[in-house]
Amino acid sequence: MFAPRAVAVVGFKDAGKTRVVEALVGELTRRGLRVGTLKHAPRDRLLDTPGKDTARHREAGSVASAILTSEGAAVFLNHPLSVADAVTGLGPVDIVIMEGFKSLDTVARIVVPRTAEEVEKLANGLEIAVSGPSVEEVSDLDVPFVPLTSVGELADIVETRGFPLLPGLNCGGCGYDGCGGLARAILAGEAKVERCVNYSAGAVRLRVDGRAVALNPFVQEVLRNMILGMVRALKGIEEPGRVELALEAGGEEDG
Repeated sequence: MFAPRAVAVVGFKDAGKTRVVEALVGELTRRGLRVGTLKHAPRDRLLDTPGKDTARHREAGSVASAILTSEGAAVFLNHPLSVADAVTGLGPVDIVIMEGFKSLDTVARIVVPRTAEEVEKLANGLEIAVSGPSVEEVSDLDVPFVPLTSVGELADIVETRGFPLLPGLNCGGCGYDGCGGLARAILAGEAKVERCVNYSAGAVRLRVDGRAVALNPFVQEVLRNMILGMVRALKGIEEPGRVELALEAGGEEDG
């Protein structure tokens, strides 16, 4: 399963996170990579322009709306998305740069501090670099600190140390203490992302009413063998490469 590498740029307000994201996106794009971005915003941050058409659609009761132009499109949902679903929604990209998401422990991070003291507050064992406008104030760290004037070096770190966002299901199928434990093992060189059952060869992924459900390796293997056995028995099917199945559970009929 192809999944883009991801890195979170974390820091407190006015630390310069957006400048780091801009610099990275520009440099990685110049290298020919397709880059997607995600931004974490406060709960009260408006996602649409009040009084304009799509906002009026939502106020009237629409649970989702979209605006399309010849140059791009925007979709507005009246419900939250998981980070994993948002990454999937970005489409075919090579790298995802995330701004914010300080509490996330399933992805490598670049710490953007205003002062040296903030590095420890932002560290969770997944930091791969320290950068930003105030990076010169930071010293004696266990991870490299890279000023924005050396964005090429920072992009090299992202390319070599970034790994796909782990799903956050904490199913234990990888043998580590949750997705955070596997993420730290990946950065330490002790494991590969394929240890995640969601990224292993032939992985079976289940979503119920839009919510991802963790499946341990045994259940995945049972479902995989059962579904592939039925599919291969169908006329005209030889050796399937990818199988997608959608099921409407429905409800009990009256009478």
